[in-house]
Amino acid sequence: MRKNIVGVILTALLLSNFVLAEKLKITVEFYGAKLGTVVDALSKITNKNVIWDTSSIPKKDTKIYVSIRKPLSVERVFKEVLKENGLTYIKEKGIYKISLADEYLFTVPREVIQYLGRDIYSSILDVIKRNISQTAEIREYPDTYSIYIRDSKDILSKLKKLIETYLEPLKKEAQKIAKAKEEKERKLLMERELSKKLVKKEIEISPEEFKEIEDSLIENLSDFGKYKYDQNTKKLIIWDIRANFPKISKLLAKIKKIRVITKCFYVRSLEPTELLINIKENYLSKYGSLVFKSKEVTQVAGLTGTTGATGTNATTTPSRTATGTTNTTNTLSSVLNSQIITSLPKVCITDSPSVIKRLKEEFIGVLLERPYQISIEARIVQIESNFKRSLGIQWGGTYQNAFGGTTQYQISSGFAGSNFIFDFPAPEAAVGNGMALGFALFGGINRLDIALTALEDIGKSKVLSRPKVITIDGEPAQISQGVEIPYQSTSANFGTNVQFKQALLSLNVVPRTLPDGNIVMTITLTQDVPDFGNAVLGQPPINTKSITSKVVAKDGSTIVIGGILEKRESDNTKGVPGLHRIPLLGWLFKNNLKVKNERELLIFISPKIIYE
Repeated sequence: MRKNIVGVILTALLLSNFVLAEKLKITVEFYGAKLGTVVDALSKITNKNVIWDTSSIPKKDTKIYVSIRKPLSVERVFKEVLKENGLTYIKEKGIYKISLADEYLFTVPREVIQYLGRDIYSSILDVIKRNISQTAEIREYPDTYSIYIRDSKDILSKLKKLIETYLEPLKKEAQKIAKAKEEKERKLLMERELSKKLVKKEIEISPEEFKEIEDSLIENLSDFGKYKYDQNTKKLIIWDIRANFPKISKLLAKIKKIRVITKCFYVRSLEPTELLINIKENYLSKYGSLVFKSKEVTQVAGLTGTTGATGTNATTTPSRTATGTTNTTNTLSSVLNSQIITSLPKVCITDSPSVIKRLKEEFIGVLLERPYQISIEARIVQIESNFKRSLGIQWGGTYQNAFGGTTQYQISSGFAGSNFIFDFPAPEAAVGNGMALGFALFGGINRLDIALTALEDIGKSKVLSRPKVITIDGEPAQISQGVEIPYQSTSANFGTNVQFKQALLSLNVVPRTLPDGNIVMTITLTQDVPDFGNAVLGQPPINTKSITSKVVAKDGSTIVIGGILEKRESDNTKGVPGLHRIPLLGWLFKNNLKVKNERELLIFISPKIIYE
């Protein structure tokens, strides 16, 4: 009985020492000690049972340098030393297992939170907490739906696979919901857009007439079309896209035995919306319809094109003969004769012949069966004038004298080939070009030579370019004329090659006629002129002048769309420093060259409608 009591007391004392050791605070200084030695020392103080994982053993020989002067708990020091060396520990059944540490930031995809709710973040956090070690570090970032974890490398590797397996079906579910929502929104948007484009038409017909045309009506409706018939009011209401209503109008007119035709016109107006509303509200009958195409390009015999926003692609269908062969000649010929490819807006009206005739008469200058042709003539006038004046003087003397014996002294020019001391001839004057006057004073050996030179050059030139082009109303036209200048290029792979650079006079115009007789033109004019006077290695630079403008002009009038004025003046003087500045007498010690150049470019445009 007494032995048992002593054993209990000793056990209690040991446990109390262990608890005290756990709470013990120490200061530490290690300089170049091995990590394994430091861990052993700390484990002895706290009576820890330590095992090194095989992957962490190479770290035992790492030298560490630690200086903790403010007391910390032994447990804190133990943990921080391992952390700074990329290690951590896991406590299992009283044993501290040291292993390599790793860290990771888990982030829940936003689309999962968006479509499945914030509870997903909480559930993933619970899964993580249940599968990490007791000594792991964990930080939560709810704003970004992220979770930071630092734990052993093995545990984190397993945790990544677990979370990935957990998230995979959630991602698929979120994508499925997102796709369904996007499809629903797309359908709603299509329905809204379609409702804006659908046209409503009402007509009164008897039940017998409705039954007669119902099957044909269903066949002629577009994919977006629908109808409703009320037997009490005897009203048939049809909704369909505008482009399909010519067929519907013909069907309704057929049941009423009313003849309708379709006629297409080119619209001579920049803003045809008001015109179309006027025609629809004040001219069309209840069997009429109107289709507007902002731009039409016809597909004929393999030529592909597009139509305006409200139109559809037009194709030619080859007819079949009795023998089964294809006959496209007549169809192609009729299409080419009836269609003109143009960017003018076009309106196709389906109604009775009387309504079509009235519209042609009322809007004779606006609705055209075929577009006008327009002649565009440009005049490019370039005027150049230059003035050049050059004055100069040359003078010097010769003097010889002897002072005893045979020695002679001479005053003359030091310039080779010249007898002039002050040699300032007119810069531009030369033999056969300019005036020169020379004379000598005195004579014999001692003399004074003087030569005066002068030149004045005045020149004027005028260049006229007159390009002219004809195009269809609304279609761009271009005309160009010029030369191709060869130049050489050298490369290591291909040697010396000769290439060509174009120097063109080019006129590009897009005209549009208006009912008031005006013509709106978008004009781009470019003039490239090679400058052989400043050629480099025989290859001249190209002087480019261009104008881009949009103007309005009356039919047959002439307007100036641009002009460029270049003016250059220079005054150059060469002389003896100081002496050439003396009033009047300074002309004995200098020459002078004055140059004035003026260039003016004017561009005139004359548009004219060609009436047939």
